Amino acid sequence: MDNLMFDEMGMMVVSENHCCEHFEPNDDALVPMRECWCCKWSDFRADKGNGLSDGYSICNYIGNAKEAVNR
Repeated sequence: MDNLMFDEMGMMVVSENHCCEHFEPNDDALVPMRECWCCKWSDFRADKGNGLSDGYSICNYIGNAKEAVNR
């Protein structure tokens, strides 16, 4: 992601193929790829109800929050 985006709570909006230095693989990932889709900090479930379009999620890692990134 070239331009960082944040939701109304200040959490980073990420795409499926985004990856950062805080990447930690999701134990349930079928393929061990380094991207947010397989990271334990993002949640791309359809029932999330976050209003984001398909292929985008919120990163739940506090180190990627707007306040932390802008320091």
